[in-house]
Amino acid sequence: MDIDIINKNIEEMLVDRGDDVSSFKEMLLSLSKEDFESDKFPINVQTLNTTILYALSKNLRKNIISDLKEKLKDGDNIKDFTNKYGGKNNIIIVFNNESISTAVKSQLNKYDKIFQKNGGHLQYFSSQQLMFNPTKHEYVPKHTKLTDEEAKEFMKEYLARSKMHMHVILQNDPIAKWIGLKHGDIVRIDRYNENSGESFSYRSCI
Repeated sequence: MDIDIINKNIEEMLVDRGDDVSSFKEMLLSLSKEDFESDKFPINVQTLNTTILYALSKNLRKNIISDLKEKLKDGDNIKDFTNKYGGKNNIIIVFNNESISTAVKSQLNKYDKIFQKNGGHLQYFSSQQLMFNPTKHEYVPKHTKLTDEEAKEFMKEYLARSKMHMHVILQNDPIAKWIGLKHGDIVRIDRYNENSGESFSYRSCI
């Protein structure tokens, strides 16, 4: 695991989302590789809109999941958890590469739905998933998340009655995860062909 590559890609990912990463870069300067490898407590680094939690051991992963379970036991209130880690409603958790059980994945996805109800987002990545930037692959077209206003205009212009009738992109798709798509978001995909030129397609995230 190369923590410098992981952090570089996290920075690029958050910049792609329009986040201000100044504090993230500043906080990283005070952290060593040994800090990230420590099994004592998760590393907590923040941007303007997001908290990144590094739980790079099995023990820390277990503690974070237990903390989520305890703090979210009352249903839709995420403040007890977010206030403990900087008060941001957008949380990215970085785990090590040990496999996560289907039950734990379902648990984390359930918590994400609670975060989304509160206008936030709870995402998790393995360190391996953050060793490369998928948007830089030569065969991956540009994906752009529409703003709420752009999505309304799209639905109106194309006389789309429901997002249910659109082509879909799954929330766990690597690009969807990278640009932070939530359930119901619309993404524009830009493709270029030498013969037909530029074309656009749209998908709804489920």
